[in-house]
Amino acid sequence: MVKFPETKKVDLTEEIYGYKVSDPYRWLEDTESPEVGAWLDEQDKFARSILNSLPLRGELKEEFRNLFYEETIGFPHSRKGRYFIVRRKADQNLEVLYTMEGLNGEPRILVNPNELSKKAGSVINLAGYSTSKDGKFISYGLSETNNDQAKLCVMSVDTGEKLEDEIPGELYPSPGSWSLDNKGFWYTRRKADAPKGEEKFHRKVYYHRLGTSFDQDELVYGKDLDKQAVPFAYETHDGKYLILTVRFTSGKARYSDSYIMDLADRSRGFVPIVEGIQGDGDTYFGATVHRGYVYIATNYKASLGKMMRVPVSQVEKGVTAWEEVLPEGKGVLEHTVLVQDKLFVTVSENVHSVLREYTLEGNLKRDIDLPTPGTCQRFSAEPEGDELFFLFESFVFPPAVYRIDLKTDKAELFKQMKVNADISDVQTNQVWYSSKDGTRVPMFLIYKKELTLEGDNPILLNGYGGFNISRRPLFMKGILPFINRGGVYAIANIRGGGEFGEEWHKAGIKELKQNSFDDFISATEWLIEHKYTNSKRLAIEGGSNGGLLVGAVMTQRPELFKAVIMSVPVADMLRYHLFHGGRYWIADYGDPDNKEMFPYLFKYSPYHNVKDGVEYPTTLITTSDKDDRVHPGAAFKMAARLQEVNKENLIVLRVERKAGHVGAADVARFIESSVDKWSFVFSELNITK
Repeated sequence: MVKFPETKKVDLTEEIYGYKVSDPYRWLEDTESPEVGAWLDEQDKFARSILNSLPLRGELKEEFRNLFYEETIGFPHSRKGRYFIVRRKADQNLEVLYTMEGLNGEPRILVNPNELSKKAGSVINLAGYSTSKDGKFISYGLSETNNDQAKLCVMSVDTGEKLEDEIPGELYPSPGSWSLDNKGFWYTRRKADAPKGEEKFHRKVYYHRLGTSFDQDELVYGKDLDKQAVPFAYETHDGKYLILTVRFTSGKARYSDSYIMDLADRSRGFVPIVEGIQGDGDTYFGATVHRGYVYIATNYKASLGKMMRVPVSQVEKGVTAWEEVLPEGKGVLEHTVLVQDKLFVTVSENVHSVLREYTLEGNLKRDIDLPTPGTCQRFSAEPEGDELFFLFESFVFPPAVYRIDLKTDKAELFKQMKVNADISDVQTNQVWYSSKDGTRVPMFLIYKKELTLEGDNPILLNGYGGFNISRRPLFMKGILPFINRGGVYAIANIRGGGEFGEEWHKAGIKELKQNSFDDFISATEWLIEHKYTNSKRLAIEGGSNGGLLVGAVMTQRPELFKAVIMSVPVADMLRYHLFHGGRYWIADYGDPDNKEMFPYLFKYSPYHNVKDGVEYPTTLITTSDKDDRVHPGAAFKMAARLQEVNKENLIVLRVERKAGHVGAADVARFIESSVDKWSFVFSELNITK
C-alpha cells in the first residue's frame, strides 16, 4: 500500500439543483494560504522521492540536453528593410530579440532576457513584441512567471535605449499596434480598477502616447462594453484606418464584431463592418484592409470558412454589399495573407496544410509545393513588400522557414532547424477509426520504421478536443527518446477541436462533450484491437482542456490505461468558471450555474467522479503555482481525491514554481520537467533501456 502525504478532508456537501455534491478538498483552492503552502511542500517532498528514484533519469537528462540546448532558427519579420527575429543560441536558457539591417545583416541584440534574468536573480522571459511600421520602435512584454501577465516596455531600435514608458503586467496589456507617426500605439488592457476576481475581464482599447504615464492613456473603445468582451485594434499599414475586432464570449456561443475608423476624421467614430451577426455555433469575422477593400474571413454560414470583401467606401451598406472572394471549400480556411496583388491562403485538408496563391479577386494562380504532408503556420509579409516568409513543419520534418520572392514567385528554403538526433528512421501514419456513434476520427501515429504489431508496443496517446483548436502535425523533439526505444506516440483528432471546422467543434462541446471522451476511448480500443499495444503498455496524456479529457476518460474507463499524465487540468467542472478567465470557456463547456447544463457537467467532472473503492491508473498531475489561466487549485483537488482512494497505484503531483500555464520559460527547467515526465512514462510502460 502506498503511503501518500496526509491531506485534511473537510465535510462539505452541497445540494445543487437536487444533486448532492461533495467537495472535501475545496480548501485547496486558496492557493495563497500558508496551509495550502505547507501541503504543497509535503507533496513536493513526496513527488521528488518518487521521481528522483526512477531509472534512466541520468540517461534521459543527457539526451534532452543534447536535444534542447541547440540553436533555434527564429522567424523573421521585416519593416522597411529592417528585420526582427527571436532566437536562442545553443548555450542560452531564454530566447533573445535581435534586429538586422537587411536580411543578411549582422544581428544586434535588442532584448536579452538571459542578462535581465541574471541581474534580477530569477527568470524573466520575453512575452511577445510589436514593431512600429518603419521598424524604429518596439513595444515588448516581459514576464517574471511565464503566465499571462507581462509588463509592456518600449525601446528605440536605432539606439537600443529602453524608454521610460511601461504598462504594468497585472493589467494584461497586449503588445499593441503602432501609429504611423511613431507617437504611440493602440493596445488592449483591463481597466485599472477592475474588481478582485475579475482581473482578466473589463478589457478596453487604449492609445498610449510615448513619454506619458499609462494612467493618462486615451480610452479609445470599451467604456460600456460587456466585461467579458475582448476588443483588439490595429492600425493599417498606411495609417489611414483603425480596425477594431470585439470578441464576445458570454452568450450561448462566441461571435465577433468588426469596425473601421477613418483616422483622418475620428469624429465619425467606429463604423460597423459587421455587427451582431451570430451563427449556429461560434462565429468569427476577421477584417483586413488592403488596396481599397476590406477583406473578411468568416465561418458564418460556412463551417469550413470563406472570404468576402467590400470596398472601404461601401462598408456602411452592410453585408449586402459584400462579394465573395473564396467560397467555402473542402478544407478548413486557416490563414490568409494579402500582399501586393496576391492573396496567399492555407487550408487544412484532412489535418494537413495546403498552401495556395490567388489573385485579389479570388482566382486560383497556383498550389505551392510543400516538402511533405505537414503544417504551414506563422506568415510574415509587409502589405506592399516583395517577400513572404512562412514556417513549415511536420512530425518528421523539423521546422523550416521558407521565403517567397514575390518578384520571381520562387519559394526557397531560408533556414531549417538542425536536430541533434537521427530522425531518418522515424515515420508517421494517419489512420482512421470509428467512434462509439460511428463517427470516423483520424489519428496520427509516430514511430520507428521497424515497428511490429504484436500487441506489446509502449504507446503514449495524446488528445485535446476543445475550443476549435486543431492538433496539427508539428515536429516534437521531446518524443524522440521514446520513439527511439520502440515507443509509439499517437494523437487523436477528436471532436471538439477545429480539425474539420465549426461542425466538428460543435459536436464536442456542452451537452455533446461526451463525444470527445468517446472518441478518445475509441482510439485506445482501436490501438489495442489492431495489435499496437495492450492496456498494460498504454499511457495517455493531455494538458489544459486535454487535462480534462484524460481526467474524464480515466474516471470512466480506468482499466484501459496503465498510466496517465494530466497537465494543468480543468478538473472541477462545477467551479471552473469562478477563477481567472474561466467564464470565457462557458461557450464550450456550458454554465454550471444553469440548471439544464449542470447535470451534464456533474456527470463527467473528473474530480466529482473519482469513486471510492476504485483503483485508478498511476497518474502524474502537473501544474504551475502562478498559472492564471487554469487555476492550480483544480489540480490540487484532483490529486488529493485520487490519493484518498488509491491504495496501490501512485498519484504524484508535480508543481512548477514561478511558472504559468505553459510551464517554465527557461530551457533548464523545461528539461527537468521533461525528465520527470518521460522517466515516469518509461517506468510505467516498462521501458528499461
